[in-house]
Amino acid sequence: MNGRRAEDPPVLLVAGGDRVDAGKTTFSTGLVASLATRIGDAVGVKPRAGNDHWFDHDDYRIATDSARLYGKDARRLAAVSTRPLARAAASGETEGASGTPTPGETGRRTDIATGPVTPESVNPVHRLWKPTPGRTGMLGDTGRTFLCDRVTAPTGSRFVVNGAAEAAGLLPEDLAERLPLADATRVDDVAAFNDVMAADYLPAFDRLAERIAATPVPVVVESYANVAGPLSRDGPVEPDAIAVVDPGRARIYAGDRYAKARAVASGSPREGTMEEHTDAVTEMIEPLSTVALPALSGDERGNPSRVAERYEPAYEALFEAI
Repeated sequence: MNGRRAEDPPVLLVAGGDRVDAGKTTFSTGLVASLATRIGDAVGVKPRAGNDHWFDHDDYRIATDSARLYGKDARRLAAVSTRPLARAAASGETEGASGTPTPGETGRRTDIATGPVTPESVNPVHRLWKPTPGRTGMLGDTGRTFLCDRVTAPTGSRFVVNGAAEAAGLLPEDLAERLPLADATRVDDVAAFNDVMAADYLPAFDRLAERIAATPVPVVVESYANVAGPLSRDGPVEPDAIAVVDPGRARIYAGDRYAKARAVASGSPREGTMEEHTDAVTEMIEPLSTVALPALSGDERGNPSRVAERYEPAYEALFEAI
């Protein structure tokens, strides 16, 4: 698997089925807790996430109260992680007090960074949306518009603002007061956004993949929406086993078969070259097993150890697939 050895700690992918709110983060936090109990340490990451200024306003205020941008999912994953991701070999980076990399001694290698686990360190790209009824956003989303992104760069967080939304007066009045947007990159159309994606976003995902590959403890990678995999198929990380989570069930797949089906899906007219939908992959292969997931109360969902207990049969099936 892309140079990884059989004795390397497992990388487990949690993807969602057709529904956005499939319970991926609850499943992922319980899985990190279960792995930490079994092995001693584990880390949970979510390469890309987003929340809505209207529907997730409490989460927006919690993050921006400290001039930061992240969501509840990344916060929950960071909280349950027992140690930070490794620093990539010869990266010249160390973990700062905020949990985002800061320049370090060039060529110096430590296996595990010493800073705290923060949402930014496990979630390199976070997007803030806003409902815009009757309007199609710059990225083609009907009824909502992206306002700004936070991208974790080697020296900290940087921001990318939707210049078209800003010109149309769609940015919340307090956004510029809550986030350091004066020096943010502005994008006014899709072509400009694609250029920024290539220059900043893709390297951020690559840095995360390198850190996952270098981390000597199990890593749980949570995808977003119904995307089959949030990291490049050609990078240093290929999951050992996959759980596709829907309300009430988890379907378990072997990593190699899932990877082959994802590669085939990427060549279909329906799918793009970077993002394949989960159902386009799972319709090609049968799961190793399908395990029922019990409904959980709000208190249970907020307690990773309790989730680990309730979802133990699904985690056992996932571990058997490694």
